[in-house]
Amino acid sequence: MIPSAPLVFLDANILYSRTLRDWISLLALEGDCAVFDLRYSEDVLAEWMYRLRRKRPEHSEQAIGGQRRRFVQAFPYGLVTGYSPNDVPCPPDPDDRRAFPPECVRESLSVRTGDEFLNWVADRSMPLVMRTLVWQIDYYRRSLVAEDKDAAELIAHLRKAGAPRFADRLENHLAEPSGR
Repeated sequence: MIPSAPLVFLDANILYSRTLRDWISLLALEGDCAVFDLRYSEDVLAEWMYRLRRKRPEHSEQAIGGQRRRFVQAFPYGLVTGYSPNDVPCPPDPDDRRAFPPECVRESLSVRTGDEFLNWVADRSMPLVMRTLVWQIDYYRRSLVAEDKDAAELIAHLRKAGAPRFADRLENHLAEPSGR
């Protein structure tokens, strides 16, 4: 029997950060679910949209709702349904649904920050991370219509998004003679 990839349940704070959402989504797509398999819920999507709407009330439904639709389209089989709050190992504080309290984490559940998770992926498949970096740089250059955009700026976005150790790791890997 072939072991399945670990299931990764994304929280709204990861989806809210465009940088973290893009990186984790692209790693999942590029890795073809071999390293990890994404999961999310309607509750998480609703929290993400609520927070985004509060931050950007001037944005149209197309701009905000389009992000949600594109994400769901990319991961149609990731939606978790049929659960109740009692199914969660230990429901988090209702005012902060972003993390499970440490005393609630069971052996089968591992809670990680975006930075910890990206480093976990890099530990398992640095070639996947580097392919994704190259893809990200190409996309970044095309979307900003600026040929001079490079890895340094993309890595700076990772730091700003709360993934400083992963950003350092990418910088160090790129600085190695065989790094790219």
